[in-house]
Amino acid sequence: MDLRATVENLLAPDSAVQKEAELALNAFLERDFENSVVRLSELVKDKDGNQILRQSAALALKNAVSSKDAAMKQQKQETWMRVTVPARGYVKQNILEALQTDNALLGRSVAQCVAYIALCEIVRGEWQDLIQQLTSYVGAPNAGNVFRQSCLEAIGYICEEVSFQAVAAHSNAILTAIVCGMRKDEPVNEIRLAATTALYNSIDFFRGNFEKEDERNYIMTVVCEATQATDTRLRIMALQCIVKIVQFYYDHMQPYMAKALFPISNQAMMSDVSEIILQGVEFWSTVCDTEINLNYEEAEAKDEGLIPAHKSFKFVAEYLTYVTPCLLQLLARQPDQDEGDDWVPSKAASVCLMLVAQCVQDDVVNNVLPFVAANIANADWHMRDAACVAFGSILEGPEPAKLKGMVDQAYDLILAMMQDESIAVRDSAAWVVQRICQLVREAVLVEARFQNTVIMLRRNLAGPPRVAANVCWALGSLAQASYEVAQQQNQTNSIPNTFALTAVFSDLVDQLFITAFRPESAQSNLRTAAFGAISDLVSHSPNDCYPTVQKTTVQVLGQLNGILEKEATLSSNDRYQYGDYCQHLLGVLQTTLRRLVIDDLTQIAEPVVRACYQILELHRLGKSFQAEPEALLCLQAILELMPQGFFKYLEGLNPHIHLGLTCYSEHSIVNGSLSLVGELCRSYEQKIVPFVPDYIDRVVRLIAQVNDPSGLVKPRAIQTLGDIALALGNSFHNYVVMSFECLRSVAVPQDHDVWLTILDGILDACVGIINGLKGDGFADQTKTVIRAYVQFIMSLIAHVANEGASVPDSTISNSATLIGEFCEMFKSDIFALVDREDFYALLNRGKKAHNEKTKTFCTWALKEIKKIKPGATIRNPAATR
Repeated sequence: MDLRATVENLLAPDSAVQKEAELALNAFLERDFENSVVRLSELVKDKDGNQILRQSAALALKNAVSSKDAAMKQQKQETWMRVTVPARGYVKQNILEALQTDNALLGRSVAQCVAYIALCEIVRGEWQDLIQQLTSYVGAPNAGNVFRQSCLEAIGYICEEVSFQAVAAHSNAILTAIVCGMRKDEPVNEIRLAATTALYNSIDFFRGNFEKEDERNYIMTVVCEATQATDTRLRIMALQCIVKIVQFYYDHMQPYMAKALFPISNQAMMSDVSEIILQGVEFWSTVCDTEINLNYEEAEAKDEGLIPAHKSFKFVAEYLTYVTPCLLQLLARQPDQDEGDDWVPSKAASVCLMLVAQCVQDDVVNNVLPFVAANIANADWHMRDAACVAFGSILEGPEPAKLKGMVDQAYDLILAMMQDESIAVRDSAAWVVQRICQLVREAVLVEARFQNTVIMLRRNLAGPPRVAANVCWALGSLAQASYEVAQQQNQTNSIPNTFALTAVFSDLVDQLFITAFRPESAQSNLRTAAFGAISDLVSHSPNDCYPTVQKTTVQVLGQLNGILEKEATLSSNDRYQYGDYCQHLLGVLQTTLRRLVIDDLTQIAEPVVRACYQILELHRLGKSFQAEPEALLCLQAILELMPQGFFKYLEGLNPHIHLGLTCYSEHSIVNGSLSLVGELCRSYEQKIVPFVPDYIDRVVRLIAQVNDPSGLVKPRAIQTLGDIALALGNSFHNYVVMSFECLRSVAVPQDHDVWLTILDGILDACVGIINGLKGDGFADQTKTVIRAYVQFIMSLIAHVANEGASVPDSTISNSATLIGEFCEMFKSDIFALVDREDFYALLNRGKKAHNEKTKTFCTWALKEIKKIKPGATIRNPAATR
């Protein structure tokens, strides 16, 4: 089969033919990638060819250079960049010509193809004239409508994926093209939609334009006009742009709120179209989120006698009397059938009302309670449910004194609603009781109503899964509330002797186990909620409930072993279900182990370890229960609780750790293994030395692995390297150079969030390595090795200093530690490298952090710099630290 026939078969109606074509295409690409992509581009360009064939070729070419899997995507991009420059240029020319089609479906496929090849090149400094070409075509007077639409779609796809830095030089051209396509006098809705989508994908690129009033006014005018379009798709996308604009450019929104943003969002919330309503609600949720953060920053600044960097315009408070009634009416628009996890206006309104309560606090009460009072007994279940949800939604935000009186008045009525004829109302009432237990616990623990609460909750454990799930969460919150009140009464943080649930504790645990094993427990997350409630009860159990904790531990272990005994006879469907039970049982077991006294723990540790080994062994044999991460966490719990007694298990455990550290595609297993290695090193230090070569070899391989689809493995592996170094101290000498070189190899800026995580991990590992080697007082040999990497580490700290507010405290703390350590180690020799304005700004920012560790290390680092400044008087270090 030649390539053309293969591409034709990719869209065959027969799935078997499709599959065969996909395998054949992959074979072509693996055998000769360059000639295959060249030929695909010729098929895309062929104006005499079948439109469907051209579309299929475009998608095949796009898929050849991209993937949803991050690691595979990077690999494919690198393969593309190895294609010779003339061949790449030929492919790009072909697809740009193909973009000039009058077939919209083909144009969209080619636009994706252009965009994903651009994503390979632009970030590497190639194809720098593409954006200019695309933007010029959008405004060209003779360009066809579909061609203009396809160019805007390509711009949108590119902006969705790349960082601002990659297209910064073209941001004005991009904005001009987008606004040109969005104007209300543009007659083609598809062009307006493509342009509006491109704006949504690039809004954060135009900060400079939003700083200029004239340009900002024009952008806002065009976007607001698009929200009034007759095309529903265009209205929804324009509203999404409004939401994103207020998120990124809140500081500039005051002039537009009264005249445009409020009426537009209000109109959206009163629409008959659910997708439009959702955007109207999302607008106010976003405003609430922003103002909650600004309120927090304002309070912080006030405490420190500072002026806050940003001002809250208090939009939510100003428009409270208009927005709240809309939200309350939307609460009553529940679907008649439970839509599960579907996001519908009533759910969005409830979340928004919660945010309103947190934002305006006491002011929300008088705007909501009249609605609750008027509808709590309404004959229409929709209105009863809306009243109940409204009440639950405002329980976080107002002052406790105001909440207490409000809850005291309504609690008995809410509790009675758990017997309502409507399942939806019972579900909401259980949710409200759970929130009251969590947020206004004094109201529940009143003796007169406590017993009724427990009776009603226990009874509803047998209710429909959606109701029972909320009851489980309520019982967990009730246990925590009872426990903490008992501690307060005893004026101690230790385990209390008894608490309010003691008399029913054992029965509740039994009933929760029955609930967890209900045939329909997979519905509405009931199984997760029931096992979670068991864990909550165990972790908040007083001394007089300890016999139930012992019984529960034995019971869980017995249930786990029962599943393992019949493992060989399970069908694939049964294996999935029992695997889910294994995960939950191991989660409860972790909790019970941490509650046991040491004698009981010692007695049960060995059978628990054996069960965990068996689960890990099934994974090795390819018969996984998908419970390996939980088994590793159980083992880690035993290690933490009885380190001296755990060492004997290490020889049997190591093969499973080694296997876990090579499960590159199963990030939860890898991270569980890494966490266990870190804890082993912390617990055993020098005793672990014989096992270290194997650990380090596998950890370094993990760090070097390109394939990290989750983005979670590499940062954890880097941190574990630092854990090993810190634990081994001077014994880590042989691995220092290899470790620093490994860290240097992955210190490559990439996706912003991933890069910040990796940067924090690298600095954390450097701290571990240097502090570990500090045991020899920084001997000359140690200094020589570290000196070779000082410039590299300083370059990382410079990245941190230039990141601004997005850097977490832990990264600032690690940066400060390294600066201080280098000052101690190299004295005045290092001064020229640390004497930088951006470093001083970073450390001074850290001195104002809420995290005490960050404050301490930043203050110390500044003193260390001062001590090595030429001409400074050297003081006793103990006096300045």
